[in-house]
Amino acid sequence: MNGMIDRYCFVRLAAEHATPEGRAEALAAMRGRLAGVPGLVRLTTGTPADDSAARWDLSLVARFASLEALAAAMASPAWTSIFDEWLPARAVVIKSWSFAVDE
Repeated sequence: MNGMIDRYCFVRLAAEHATPEGRAEALAAMRGRLAGVPGLVRLTTGTPADDSAARWDLSLVARFASLEALAAAMASPAWTSIFDEWLPARAVVIKSWSFAVDE
């Protein structure tokens, strides 16, 4: 293992936001606000590609060099503005997990 950490997040938007426009707005907001998060190595966002993921509207994978870097990012204003304020106002379910990954 190289010690990298991926933070996976899956979001089910409220019905009024679960539209193509609402998903696009949410993805743009997540990418825009998280782009400057300290320690972020890579950010990948998406929408369901097939029926196996249809219960979710959005996905996000944020890569960090370590758990410490992830913790610092999660304490940053950019992170909290998305995950503690902006997204909860538009979502009915937000699930997140962290995984140690090897490339």
